[in-house]
Amino acid sequence: MKNKDLLYALNEIDSTYISEAKGTKFKNRRRRWIALGIAAACICVVVGAQHFIHQDAPKSNESGNSQGNLPQPGQSLQEVQTGAISADFAIVQASYPECAPYPGEAEFDGNFSQEGEENYKAMMIKWASERKERVSRSEKYRNDLYSFYQTTMQEFLVNGENINRIYSPLNLYMALSMLTELTDGESRKQILNLLDAPDLSAVRERAEGLWTANYCGDGMVTSLLANSLWMRQGVPFIQETMQTLTDTYHASSFQGEMGSEAFTRAFHSWLNAQTGGLLGDQVGNLEMDKNTVLELASTIYYSAQWQDRFFEEETREEIFHKADGDISCDFMHRSEVGVCYRGNNFSAVRCELKMSGDMWLFLPEESANVNEVVENTEVLDLMRNPGNWENKIYAQIGLSLPRFDVVSDIDLIEGLKTLGIVDIFDVSLADFSPMCEESDDIYMSEAKHAARITVDEKGCVAAAYTIMAAEDGAVIATEKIDFVLNRPFVFAITGADGTVLFIGVVEEP
Repeated sequence: MKNKDLLYALNEIDSTYISEAKGTKFKNRRRRWIALGIAAACICVVVGAQHFIHQDAPKSNESGNSQGNLPQPGQSLQEVQTGAISADFAIVQASYPECAPYPGEAEFDGNFSQEGEENYKAMMIKWASERKERVSRSEKYRNDLYSFYQTTMQEFLVNGENINRIYSPLNLYMALSMLTELTDGESRKQILNLLDAPDLSAVRERAEGLWTANYCGDGMVTSLLANSLWMRQGVPFIQETMQTLTDTYHASSFQGEMGSEAFTRAFHSWLNAQTGGLLGDQVGNLEMDKNTVLELASTIYYSAQWQDRFFEEETREEIFHKADGDISCDFMHRSEVGVCYRGNNFSAVRCELKMSGDMWLFLPEESANVNEVVENTEVLDLMRNPGNWENKIYAQIGLSLPRFDVVSDIDLIEGLKTLGIVDIFDVSLADFSPMCEESDDIYMSEAKHAARITVDEKGCVAAAYTIMAAEDGAVIATEKIDFVLNRPFVFAITGADGTVLFIGVVEEP
């Protein structure tokens, strides 16, 4: 098959996913794979219940970093998993789909023949077709999530203190979706209102679509979602509800003695395994109370590569202007033809991630601050439809981005109450009747979320979790723009389908 025949056969497949096939020759692939290996991004998210703590990510082992060795951009989750779960506690282990692997040179074992090249192209077709089908699964639900993005980012990111903050909208959305299955009456209605969903069937349909579109482990992109239920031994849980959580949300179930060292250790092991150990400090602070009936946990681990890399030799120390004083930090640099977008109080650029989504960078105007940018609805409008954005400039963009490593822990309870979810936190009002037969005295005692992201020349690594516990075309550049993020800024990471995976504020790199 000629290259042009291959492209014709793939005419209905998104060109983003098959552009690598164009002009493919084995003699060139080794050079391309080396380049990909040094341009990478990784994100991890865990959903859980935590007390509100904000802290900067430890800079080194000497400064108290007990996270261990960080996952490297481009690593798969299997390469960085830590710990193991005792089989004694597992009731149901969720099954996950196997993705068609992105074709790599290793599969051909040095076979550079015509047959080998045809096999490579066949694998590319299979990979691209499956990828496109999965990403398209959330297409009709994407616009339904923007009201949730806007209300939650304003609640959890706007802050009067000059501290780093980050959260995962997708992670929180999935955890709250699972919570609708465990509640009923006014308790469920309040959650549905925040999710902007008419009923439970709509929540299930959206969750399945989002899960499928954002689950990927093909060797090029790693975006793995996982959910679990940790149940107290002896409680009569309603099996139909538990089965729905397994079938719809891919939730594994574990049962044991709440508060025991062994059960808590297994819980920590599961969370660390699903997030590559990136949130080891935060996970280590999670405790299981003996009065807890159920812990609901949801995670996401994401790894992708920069489309256009930063070169380490271009990195140099420069000044970052914090709100309360200047600091020195390492700035990465690259220059490329691109688009600079303008809002009424910010400028923005988009950095593509290989075969995935984007990292958006929003720089406030000199007269604005990061809180005003977070509150500006234009931020999400731009990410939603950049192609139709009127105020934009095609230019040679000199991007200066500081390396950063930020982490935040958020106690969600007060924020969720502000957003209208109140009954589940009141023992006299909470309705958890779909969860277990004896639900009169059960209420939500904890709702915690933690997230972390690191960005360097190779890409980004990030993690987050939410825990909930219930107790009883070519463009000619005519301008040059220096886009220098040397003061507090806003960033966001989107998946291949446009879902907002992470959004945060960097006050101090």
